[in-house]
Amino acid sequence: MRFYRATPATLFVALCFIAAATRLCAQSGAPTLSVDIGTARTPISPDIYGIANYGLDATFAQEIKVGNIRWGGDATTRYNWMVDSSNSGFDWYFIGGNGETTAVPGASADLMVKTYAPADALITIPIIPYVNKSSAYSCSFPQSVYGAQQSYDPYLKVNNGNCGNSLTTSGVQLTDSSILANHIANTTTLQQQWVAHLVSTFGTAANGGVKFYQLDNEPGGWSNTHRDVMPTEPTYATIVEYGQTYAAAVKQADPSALVLGPSDFTLGGWIGTPAQQNNLYAGQYYLQQMAAYQQQHGQRLLDYFDEHYYFDVSSAAAQLASTRTLWDPTYNGGTWVEQYDFDAPMQLIPRFKSWISTYYPGTKLSISEYSIDSGQKSIVDAIAEMDVLGIFGREQLDFADMWSAPAPTDPIAYSFRMFRNYDGNGSQFGDTSVSAVSSDQGTLSIYAAQRSTDNTVTVLVINKTTAAIASAISLANLSLPSSAQVYTYSAANLTSIVHAADTPIANSSVSYSFPGYSAVMFVIQPPAAPPPPAADDYTLSLSAQALSASASKPGTLMLTMTPTSGSATAQSFACSGLPSGWSCSFAPASLSGSTPQSTTITVGAMSAAQMSALRSAMQMVLAWPFPLLLIGAGSTCGAARRSGGRGSGGRLSLVLGVMALAALALAGCGGSDSDKGTQSGGSQTYTVTVTATGTGAATHTAQFTLTVSS
Repeated sequence: MRFYRATPATLFVALCFIAAATRLCAQSGAPTLSVDIGTARTPISPDIYGIANYGLDATFAQEIKVGNIRWGGDATTRYNWMVDSSNSGFDWYFIGGNGETTAVPGASADLMVKTYAPADALITIPIIPYVNKSSAYSCSFPQSVYGAQQSYDPYLKVNNGNCGNSLTTSGVQLTDSSILANHIANTTTLQQQWVAHLVSTFGTAANGGVKFYQLDNEPGGWSNTHRDVMPTEPTYATIVEYGQTYAAAVKQADPSALVLGPSDFTLGGWIGTPAQQNNLYAGQYYLQQMAAYQQQHGQRLLDYFDEHYYFDVSSAAAQLASTRTLWDPTYNGGTWVEQYDFDAPMQLIPRFKSWISTYYPGTKLSISEYSIDSGQKSIVDAIAEMDVLGIFGREQLDFADMWSAPAPTDPIAYSFRMFRNYDGNGSQFGDTSVSAVSSDQGTLSIYAAQRSTDNTVTVLVINKTTAAIASAISLANLSLPSSAQVYTYSAANLTSIVHAADTPIANSSVSYSFPGYSAVMFVIQPPAAPPPPAADDYTLSLSAQALSASASKPGTLMLTMTPTSGSATAQSFACSGLPSGWSCSFAPASLSGSTPQSTTITVGAMSAAQMSALRSAMQMVLAWPFPLLLIGAGSTCGAARRSGGRGSGGRLSLVLGVMALAALALAGCGGSDSDKGTQSGGSQTYTVTVTATGTGAATHTAQFTLTVSS
């Protein structure tokens, strides 16, 4: 006998046939994906979806409900709100002013806040020693004063002269010998007045005004970008001192405002010169000194530890891999801080969080300027940015702003749409991050969240490779529908997020083939909960609205109880408004059920024996302590005919029954001494109310007119 030995390949084929019963067979070696909404639940801050305002289309900003808008960058370092202009520094030939004859104080910043409302605004407060002097155009290194330089502003001539780049033709750095010609000294009073203006225009931060203030921009790089007014790199002790002084001024002008700092540049700005910083990195030292200020003065000045970060976009592979520097303890991006300072993978967000935990607990974390945009307007730009936004949410970053606002048609704009408006109807990625795990995050990234508004779960899978990958997502701790909605962004259509066909959910799993270089959003809406059982309710109707009777001839009519929702529980009945000495009885005494039920009401005068029994009961009750009398006073005629329960309940029913009999004697079985009816000829007319009571349903009444003839 020959035995057949299954090879791994044949086993895989067999498993594929089995898997085909549900949907697709995942590729051999494809990453495994899982989502568990019961674990790793953390809130996602809407402020991670921020964008710098320069060139941001206002309609697009509204479409994506942009998290926040930033007034920042090099151009804001020397902004003077009183003349509504700044100096561009080394970025553009040290050009100052805006050419306006009469400047409107704060007009540019005010316009930004108004244009993008209700998005939160982040305003950069200059803390550098000098700010721009005038709205008239100026430049720090005119050729007429400083001689020939390497290059000149090709567009603008100030006073008919060339504005140079501050470097001689041989590359020697020039020194601005007349800083105050184009600048004024910066002061806390000037900046405090600006905050006061913003508060008077828009309200305090706590009341919908400007919420965030940033302590300048990349102070560690002032000696480069702003070399005319700050030719020597400031120590971090100086940066801290400036920061504390101006943050205190901001807090004085608006105590509800939130302050970010030091907002320094990628890599070098985080490090500084440890020998001058208590042997700490610049970021650690900054946190330490801000904590020391609070300890000494009893006031927190720094609300967000804030830094800038630019990713490696030298190639598509590097661009997609560089997102791992934000979190991955196994990935080394090859930067010099990883090689020589940290001697370990960057793990940017966890690393910064550990600095906060060590040196200033309670401070939030911000990356107020970042970019992973290669400028190629490619699918890679889009999925790389989606990866970044997914990481920001999962890693609990508190605040972020992307630099270089995209045009609404750029692929990277669809990154924000995927999270903020994936269906064109305002639907968003969830606001509570949940566990989403890929066995190979560098190949297939996965992020998941739940929306608090409707409990919908959103799952985003990003294929970072050029080839399609088939895999399955296991789903745990979630009531699952039969299918998930699917939204896809890929190179196949760079102008739209495509609403693809729904995909089945089987065996708590979604199987899918993810196109190369794509992002696929699954929208899983839990099955609607069954409506709560309708509360039991009913209506009452009488067979007649009038009834005639005499002392010798009782009258009868029919009462029908019709359930309107649920199944009416047992309802008992009683009459009020009867003549003295009269009673009503019900056959049957109670009704219940989900269909209409009827009882016959008999109304007539009580016999001499009944009246004697009532008088005896009355005498008994009058002999009881007063509190018991009060308890029994609420009983009705009908209660006198109900049977008691067992044990203590039965004894209570007996007491209530006896007391009800007493009440009959006092009130004439539903009548009263003051209600003698309406007399007409030889008869009297009474309005009788029939009351239905019971547990689990409302009390209802019905009325009829009783005419008693003599």
